[in-house]
Amino acid sequence: MSKFSDNITYYVLVGATGLVSAALAIALYVVYTELWAFTIGAIGFSTFLVIPLAFAAVVASYFLVKRFAKTKTTGSGTHTVLEAYHLTNGAVSFRDTVIKPIAGMLTIGLGGSAGPEGPSLLAGGGVASQIGKHLKVRSDLRRRLFVAGAAAGLAAIFRTPLTGILFALEIPYKNDLDRETFIEAIISSIPAYLLSVAILGAEPIFGNIPSPALTLDVIGLSLLLGSICGLYAVFFTKAFTFANQLGVKLRTKYGDAVVVSLCALSIAASGLISIYSIGVGLHFVNALISGAGFSIAALIAIILLKTFITTTTLNWGGSGGLFFPTIVIGAGLGYIFAQVLSVNLAVMFIAVGMAALLAGTHKILLTPVAFVIETLGGVFAIPALLASGISYVLSGKASFYPLQPHTKLKTEGLALERFYLRGQKVVPNELKATEAAEFMTANPYLLYKGTTVKAAVETFEEHNLRVMPVIDESSHVVGVVNLEDLGYIDVRQQDAELPETIFHKPTLIKANTSLEAVARLMMDNEEDHVFVVDEEDQLIGVVSGIDVVKKILELTASYGKLSKQ
Repeated sequence: MSKFSDNITYYVLVGATGLVSAALAIALYVVYTELWAFTIGAIGFSTFLVIPLAFAAVVASYFLVKRFAKTKTTGSGTHTVLEAYHLTNGAVSFRDTVIKPIAGMLTIGLGGSAGPEGPSLLAGGGVASQIGKHLKVRSDLRRRLFVAGAAAGLAAIFRTPLTGILFALEIPYKNDLDRETFIEAIISSIPAYLLSVAILGAEPIFGNIPSPALTLDVIGLSLLLGSICGLYAVFFTKAFTFANQLGVKLRTKYGDAVVVSLCALSIAASGLISIYSIGVGLHFVNALISGAGFSIAALIAIILLKTFITTTTLNWGGSGGLFFPTIVIGAGLGYIFAQVLSVNLAVMFIAVGMAALLAGTHKILLTPVAFVIETLGGVFAIPALLASGISYVLSGKASFYPLQPHTKLKTEGLALERFYLRGQKVVPNELKATEAAEFMTANPYLLYKGTTVKAAVETFEEHNLRVMPVIDESSHVVGVVNLEDLGYIDVRQQDAELPETIFHKPTLIKANTSLEAVARLMMDNEEDHVFVVDEEDQLIGVVSGIDVVKKILELTASYGKLSKQ
């Protein structure tokens, strides 16, 4: 047993991991600031220097990852962190821990449109992964240590410990929290923040902002802005997915060199149009906060360019994060909103726009509010929270992250989630092409409506089942009964008919429903069985969670054999 299974020793290790993770994240951030200062100076000397800088931003990053990293994929660091969280129990190789964050800082330092939080999350999580591996931390604690390291990395670069803590809890799932990592995230983020303040200073990243008055009008307008940001979140996430799919097609047809060149050209063209559309975007937010004189047309152009360049940078060869570009675009939406309505509260709606767009695209609610409070001030908390809630709801299932399940599942459902996410990464086309008829159990055991309690118990015992459908005389599924529900029935009622009060609503699918759709339906609805019906809605089969897992295992195993040939 690991010596780090002891609570006190383990939590000391978590705090030390936070410090080491923060130190690496801060070092990377300093590299970025130096590179960005060089980039701004070069573009100030000649605007056309943005062209070679854009090529350097993408080509250098792409080369580093392809040549030296263990996993040869560029893009969002948060995507990589979620992959490690859900698929490898928080394991990140040493090479990926070093190479990918450096590649990300090269991308953003030389003008690519991405955020510093992606490399910092990956660096922090990677440091924690290596510490857990080499110190033989207990397997069930390694993922929690990984999350703690990632939280420390985020807390350090933005000097926002609460944001780091909440992001670590919220980002793994769309509608759930990873509560078991709460203590670790706190213990790692606080020393990370203190180290960051000691090295980078205590001033918030947007400077010291005067606090406007909070009125009922502001509350109402914030709800309206939240709605706008929710709709834009759908557009932004769909554009990001489209760029990813287009990049795959272009690589297949023309090769990586063409896609990387297109990425660099898009950054260069955007930079020639407006310097505010490239890089991390902190210079744009600071300009908005200081009241720079942008026309509404110019602001719309910058925001659309920023959206476009972020999708190409992170899908066509560059590396970085999505968190801060989203903050920047949300700030721009808020500023436009204030300008259009001629409201003299630009800073208020910049803050609200930041939080609302972040909530809609990342499927997080508390983190955006914490970020606004820690970087701009507490007066923005209520408007930001209300707008974030509206955006979160209106944007529906829209999210940048395909590896972000709906909720945290248990036991069989957790296994389904893990294997489904692995299948999405390895055999996505096969998941879409495989139909329920190929892996369902045909002619399942069942109960008839009107069956007595005693007969139902005997049927469950005879077939050693836990769940069975109940059908009527037309073979339509009218309910589902669990064995444990029978335990609630009075023993004196054994000869009575099964009461409909214990029937659960059945989840029905067709025989041609795809494996991907079945898995998503079961995870989203937290179902461990779904029932297959024909065109007349008559029962023809049943699919359990373990059936789905076995089929995905079969598909991924076949892929592994083919890849070795």
